[in-house]
Amino acid sequence: MSKSPSGASSATYRKAVNGIASAVGQKPSHSKYPSEDFEAALELIPDALKEKALEWYIRGIKRGMAKATDLMAEGTIYVQDGTVRAPATMEVKVRTKLRGGEWDRHSVEVQANEIGFE
Repeated sequence: MSKSPSGASSATYRKAVNGIASAVGQKPSHSKYPSEDFEAALELIPDALKEKALEWYIRGIKRGMAKATDLMAEGTIYVQDGTVRAPATMEVKVRTKLRGGEWDRHSVEVQANEIGFE
């Protein structure tokens, strides 16, 4: 283990490469350039997984927009003098379900600056 930030970064890249290689059933490849190893490992991810990730990303955007509309209808996010305003911290309640599992309820705290508010 290295106590330097660059050593920690390299170790993180190497762990990520190991994880990706394991997930796709390949042997990890490590050179003296861990960031390049990581980029190469990303190329191992099948296109089907990339498409699925994109599908979930788009689904998240749509759900986020629907939730933002709900927050505006509730008055949590509002327009005042032509400016959209929001509280510094908002609590968003969501439900999730993983394949074969039960629906779980979660509460997510969102800071206004995380979504582009000052």
